[in-house]
Amino acid sequence: MLDNIRIVLVETSHSGNIGSAARAMKTMGLSHLYLVAPRQAIDEQAIALSAGAEDVVKQAVIVDSFDKAVADCSLVVGTSARLRHLQNTLIEPRKCAMKAVEAVKSGQVAIVFGRERIGLTNEELLKCRYHLTIPANPEYSSLNLAMAVQLVCYELRMAFLSVKEMSLSLSTIGKIYPNFSDIEHFFQHTERLYTELGFIQNQSVMQKLRRLYQRAELEKNELNILRGMLSAVEKRIKSSS
Repeated sequence: MLDNIRIVLVETSHSGNIGSAARAMKTMGLSHLYLVAPRQAIDEQAIALSAGAEDVVKQAVIVDSFDKAVADCSLVVGTSARLRHLQNTLIEPRKCAMKAVEAVKSGQVAIVFGRERIGLTNEELLKCRYHLTIPANPEYSSLNLAMAVQLVCYELRMAFLSVKEMSLSLSTIGKIYPNFSDIEHFFQHTERLYTELGFIQNQSVMQKLRRLYQRAELEKNELNILRGMLSAVEKRIKSSS
């Protein structure tokens, strides 16, 4: 199960944080690290701070965009502060871990951590089905990147052990979910058609539609139906013109 879960770090500023995150991952049995446009290359400091997790660091997949890091994932979770417009999709580490362990039955899972100073952008957050928030002390919620990765990886391991040892019956068995690229193509198709029809006149509409469809947790066959509906409307428009 843990082999199907990746940790994604976006535009990491300090190479040492890469090593520290890798160490946090390996202690909990995770090994797949993705780096999106890191600001510093993997260097001696990254290796030193990995403290024995050198293999995780050296095998890290480096890509130049958020989309490429999660393209083949059926569940994408982005870390976030408690933002008001994300209340419906906020999830805490323990519940997130259970959802992740369930989701690996049908595909890859990505847990995405943003930039050290500013986190993930609103555009990136809208591409995530859930938004992970750590319920730290509101009077002092200062967690560095490696601490956050360690905490989340711990919960992932506990969820994995719970499923393994108790032989829990997972509700998602038999369900197949679309990957990130399929979902993005659907959103692009939706925006293009609805804009042509005059329904979408500003970006806020599309943002709300994104949140609606993400909450629905569309299965692959359901997404295919929606894509077919869009294509049928496009065909009717063309035949009428």
